[in-house]
Amino acid sequence: MIAIQVERWAEFYPDSKLVFPEHWRELALHQDEIQLSIDEEKYANLDRLGILLILTAREDGRLVGYYLWFLMPHLHYASSGPMGLTDMYFVLPECRRGTGAKLFLASERELRRRGVVKAITSCKVHEDHSEFLRALGWELSDLTFVKLLKGGS
Repeated sequence: MIAIQVERWAEFYPDSKLVFPEHWRELALHQDEIQLSIDEEKYANLDRLGILLILTAREDGRLVGYYLWFLMPHLHYASSGPMGLTDMYFVLPECRRGTGAKLFLASERELRRRGVVKAITSCKVHEDHSEFLRALGWELSDLTFVKLLKGGS
């Protein structure tokens, strides 16, 4: 059975080192130019400041998925209350049947519990989760574009 819970960076990070490379290989663009390199200290600092929220999915203790959020007032709407901005989410392929939905729903409950007024997430075009997100009540608001500037024209 898969359990969903809130964890701190110090609990999460050692196990995430086994999953981050698979997440990166599946989803990251420009892998030849931009390598995976987690800034452990900055994540730890964000956790200490109460800005980082981590929900994990574990099967018999093994990390099989996660959802990381940044929680803080939006600089444009500071008086409205905290907002949740997705940093990243991922579930191992062999555990995807329902685990992603459980992570999203648990995230929403935890965000509400913490007084978050608005949650913002995204998905990759090549791994489009639009139907899934709409089914969970999310609405499309922005399109995001990237341009590799390192060595590019």
